[in-house]
Order: sequence, then structure tokens, then C-alpha cells
Amino acid sequence: MNGKQDTWKDKLIVGIDLGTTKSAVSVWSAEQSEVVMLKDADGYDLTPSVVGWDRARRDWVVGRAARHLALRNPADVVYSIKRYIGRWFNDKAVLYGREDLTYNLISGGGIDPLCDVIADLGTDDGQPLRLAAPQVSAQVLSKLRQDAATSLGVSLDAVRYAVISVPAYFNVLQRRATIEAGRLAGLDVVDIINEPTAAALAYGDYAPDLLGSEEKRILVYDLGGGTFDISLLEAKRDEVGYVFFTLLIDGNTRLGGDDIDAKVVHWLADEIMRRYGTPVRADDLIGRARLRQKAEQAKIALTTQETVTIDLPALDLGNQRPFDVQIDLTREQLEMCANEVIEAARKITRHAVLDVAGLTWDDVDEIILVGGQTLMPAVQRDVEALTGHKARVLQRPMLAVALGAGEYAHIISLGKDKFEENALINVIALPLGIREGENTFTRLVEANSTVPYVSKPYAVTTTEENQPFIKVEVLQGTRDAKTADECVSLGMLTMDVPPMPGGIPKFEIVLDVKSDGTMKLLVTDKLTNRTEELDIVEKGTLALRGQPEQRR
Repeated sequence: MNGKQDTWKDKLIVGIDLGTTKSAVSVWSAEQSEVVMLKDADGYDLTPSVVGWDRARRDWVVGRAARHLALRNPADVVYSIKRYIGRWFNDKAVLYGREDLTYNLISGGGIDPLCDVIADLGTDDGQPLRLAAPQVSAQVLSKLRQDAATSLGVSLDAVRYAVISVPAYFNVLQRRATIEAGRLAGLDVVDIINEPTAAALAYGDYAPDLLGSEEKRILVYDLGGGTFDISLLEAKRDEVGYVFFTLLIDGNTRLGGDDIDAKVVHWLADEIMRRYGTPVRADDLIGRARLRQKAEQAKIALTTQETVTIDLPALDLGNQRPFDVQIDLTREQLEMCANEVIEAARKITRHAVLDVAGLTWDDVDEIILVGGQTLMPAVQRDVEALTGHKARVLQRPMLAVALGAGEYAHIISLGKDKFEENALINVIALPLGIREGENTFTRLVEANSTVPYVSKPYAVTTTEENQPFIKVEVLQGTRDAKTADECVSLGMLTMDVPPMPGGIPKFEIVLDVKSDGTMKLLVTDKLTNRTEELDIVEKGTLALRGQPEQRR
């Protein structure tokens, strides 16, 4: 918090899990002396992360109302936007899986990654219906904020401050975009917290034997609707609070329950064709939307059942009269559909612990499971088979991140003295560096470096005689990135150079990464001792440049 703890002392701060498929909000209850979930008007503590335009009401709807709308007008409903937030439209992660969406994505023109992925719902009364990814998330956050105010019996203005969780593997731009979504929803984002760390906080509260005065090494396996995170923490707890030290993080922001649902949908479509002789066309958005919702419902039911009947009465596929469909889905078939996701998560987990951390499974004291997808028996069996440990799982692991975010929000609201006794030491998820030459990614900060972190000075010079300036482009790449084209551009600094032969000017480049995720690029001219800076992230002062038109 960089000395700002007093700013938040005694403030009402909520904790928010902004999830790919479902979101939730929590807060500290002085009456119950614990963090509690805040429910919506219908009594639910999980809100679908779904936003739609209701053409009859001519207004945006969020959550369950949007899910119901998807069965009538699927092209008007946006879901899984967390997979696209803070990304360039041409990013491979954006291109992958777009064919399974029932709504349309368009490019923002390649100007600003905060609004380069846009959900285009067409027009209404001649006005474009377009929301950039952070604006979609802002709609979800606005509903959570309103539900929190109603649940607490306070005004909307009273729910102003929030801690929002993000996947540990989110890069700088994705974190920026999440903060921007909070701002657009009228929230002052006090801090963001990595989801696995939040989950560990929640487990520490609800499993008292998990943490004590003796430090433990904890593996957090977080498989949710859209993302997979693996984190290795060293943690302990005493009478004054917690200490968490993050050893490493890894994961995949495009791996989760959504991918299993998509596999079940493809299986269902194949079965309908095989049994009834009728194809589910790619352009049949309503048919695909019905299959997607039924697939998710069946997957959840198979957590406790061996077989579930998928019932699709009066299924209208557009090329014959509506007909009734009943297909049994077994747990075994579901696990076949889930196998690719489970194997990918296993590979990431093994690599992180054994190869990156250089540990054995005996070096891990506890494993905790987070995210709704970990309720699947096949996932629990696979984790135990891989690690040799019986993992801990809450009765509702999908609430762990929201509860942990609320716990962290409570820690912050206690003020400076208390917070200093609760350390949350994080690491940089992905390597940072600069572009050199045409397409070389030169690393200045390796993944899993502890923050705050200041890179060693890196020397560069000019290559041409009387070169008028140098350009330094800051990049964040994947773990294996070697070329600049494999990286995300975070910003560019241009610095003037006095006329002189190539190779004579001497410059030093430093990246200064703060604990709250803000970052500076510093370029120093060693001949004149002149330094210029570029703020990569200015927390709390973000703006959507070139914001698309939207109907209000």
C-alpha cells in the first residue's frame, strides 16, 4: 500500500471476485466477526458474469436476467469477457475459441489494449450497441456494487471502495483493464489481489488448522470457469495476522470450465446429428445457446450424480419442425470431455513445482483447491494422483476467492498498524523486457521475481550516425517468449539524441516495478546524466481512449 494505509482506515471496503463465469462480493461483518458473502435481491451469492441488451426494455441487463435473455437473443448477450479484457484483438488468445461465441467481437483499431476488444451487439434505433471489454466487466461490477449496497442497507455512494481479485497470471495490461472496469463502475479500487493468495486467506480463516506459527509451503490449485492458476506460497499465521510469501505463480488465462462446456456442446451436437439426423448449424445462435446452458447444468449435476438426462424439449434447429431431445450424459463421458483441460492443468502444475521451483512433492505441506471446477471428482483424483497429497477443498470452493478478497479488504480497513503485520509479498507473473532490433525480446525482469523489483541497468546505444533519437519499447512476454512478436507491448519512450557517430551515445535502461503493480521505465543518457521516465501504469488515473459509442 506504499504508506497509504491511513487513507483506508475505518472505511467500508468490499472484496470482489470478478470471475469469468460467475462473480461475487463479500465484506467483513463486525457482528459475526468474519467475512460474509453479500447476496443479491434473489438471495444468490454468485452472479453470472453475463451482460446483455434487452431490446424490449431498451436497457442493459446483468447476471441471471442476461442468462435468460441469451435463450431468446443470444447475439445480444456477452459472457466470458474476462478472457479478452486487457488484450489486443489480434492476440492469439482472443482468436482462439471465438468461433464458439454466440456474440460478435470486433477490433478497437489497435490503438489501446484497454478497448481493443469490443463486443458488438449491432444497433438499436440506429445507435450502435458496443462495449469494450472493461465496460462489460464494469456492468457486472456495477450490479455487484448495487447488490452490496442493498444487502448492507446503505446508499450506493457508501459502497465506494473495493479490493478486486485477478488471476495471478494476469499481465500488466489485464490488471490495468480490471482497475479501469472498477473505475467505470464507480469504485475506487484500493488494491488488486492475486486470486490464489485470496483463496489462501479464505482457507486460513475457515480451516483454522491450515496455518499456524510454523511456516508452511502451500500449493494453490485454482481451476475456475475461464482461467487456471497455480501458486506456491509460504505462509504462517500468529496472533497479529498473516504472512504470505509467493514463491512462484504459473497458469493459463484461457483454460477452465468454459472449455469443458464447449467440449460437451460439441459432443451434444454430434449426438443430436447421430440420433436425430439433424445438424446444429454454426449460425444457429439460439440452438447453440440452449446447448451451452444445458451443458453447464449437466456438468454441475454430475459432480454428485453418475448420469444426468439432458432434456431439450421442442428443440428448433431451423431446418425441420421442432422436436424433443433427450440424451443421457454420464460422468465417464463428461470426464472424457474434460480430459484435455485436466491434462493441461496437470502439465502446468508439474512444471511449476518440479522444474521451476526445483522441489519435490514432499516439499509441499498443503494443497488447497479453488474454483468451481475443482468440485469435479476427476479433477480431485488427478491432483491427488499427481502430488500424492489429499487436497483440501471448501464445501463451496467457488466462494474462496471472494471471501479472501473480503479478508484482505478488512486488513486494509484496519489501518497502517495492523496492515504492517500482515504481509502479502507477491511476484511478477510474466517476464518483462524491451524490444531490441527488429524482433528480439531482451529480458530485464524474469518471471517470479519478488516485487518491488528494480532491474539491473541495461546498456544500449545508437546504430546509425547522427541518429536523432532512440526508442525503447517495454514488453511483457510469456514464460517461453524469445521474440518481441510473442509479447504484449506495454508502452514506448522516445528520447532525443545529440548528433554524433553511431555507437558513441551510452544509455542505461532500468525497469522499476512497485509492489502495487505500478511500473516505471527509466532511460538515462550517461553522457549528460539526463534521465527520462515513462509510467507504464498510473494506478487510479486510467482512461479509455477512443472509447466506443454505447447506448446508456
